[in-house]
Amino acid sequence: MAGIVLASFGKASGAWAKDEFATFATRLDALCAFESVELKESRRSDTPSRLKEEADQFSKRFPQPQWRRIILSEEGKLFRTEDFAKWLAPRMSQNVVFLIGSAYGLDPSLKSSADLLWSLSPLTFTHEHARILLVEQVYRCLQVLRGHPYHHV
Repeated sequence: MAGIVLASFGKASGAWAKDEFATFATRLDALCAFESVELKESRRSDTPSRLKEEADQFSKRFPQPQWRRIILSEEGKLFRTEDFAKWLAPRMSQNVVFLIGSAYGLDPSLKSSADLLWSLSPLTFTHEHARILLVEQVYRCLQVLRGHPYHHV
């Protein structure tokens, strides 16, 4: 199994969110090489330039084909946990990066470069909530693949 990175633009702010994220990050790190990366949000004033700068930063840090890109997006595919675990399993032999975009969204070129556009839900979440949901779901999927009873099916 290669590494898993959760990348997001901006920093988590609330102590509660950092604590909850750390709980699952620690559990996940015991199962695989896991890293959380906080990317710098662009300060450009116009949105297209801002998104392009962020896309360039992400692409330099996580170049293809060395990284499988799973990008969270509201128009992404919805999965049940077991189905996402099955989708993820054959890709775990490579480095996988999950990306949560900035508050302004994602550059279209970045979305088109994704191996998967994934939606956690039709609802919109704060970055703090999305990070927690994502790290917990990745942990849950790995436990499903291991046949661990964490996920009660």
